[in-house]
Amino acid sequence: MPESYWILPGGVVERGETLEEALRREVREETGLECEVGGMVFVKELLWPHPGLPGQGERHHSVSLGFHCEVTGGRLVTGRDPELPDDRQMILQSRWLPLSELAEYRLYPPFLYDFIDSGLRRGFEALCPEFFDSTL
Repeated sequence: MPESYWILPGGVVERGETLEEALRREVREETGLECEVGGMVFVKELLWPHPGLPGQGERHHSVSLGFHCEVTGGRLVTGRDPELPDDRQMILQSRWLPLSELAEYRLYPPFLYDFIDSGLRRGFEALCPEFFDSTL
C-alpha cells in the first residue's frame, strides 16, 4: 500500500444503521459536509494488507460500496476517524479533486479511478440498487 494516497470518505456501517445513514455520517465525520445519496457506482470485494488488526492476520477483508453523492451543505474541513485513536489518524487532508485531473492523483484502492471514470461515461444513475426492508 502506498505511504500516502487519496481515498473516498467511508467506514463501517454501525449496528442499526442503513447504508445511506452510514454514508451520510461518514462523510460528515471525515469532511464536515452534508450529502444527498444517489445511485450505487460500484461494489468491490477487497483483500488488502493491513498488519496489526487483532484477529485479522495480515490481510483485511471488506466489501466496498461506492455511491454517487451530491453535497447539500456543510463546510469542507479535515475531519477525523472516530474509530481510530488520535495517534493512528489517517486523515491528513480533505480536498475536492477535480475530475478532469483525477488520473494525476494517487488513489486507493487502485481501481477507484477506473470506476469513477466509467461512472462518468455511463452516468452514475445507471446503476441504482434496490433495498428491501428486512424487518419482520
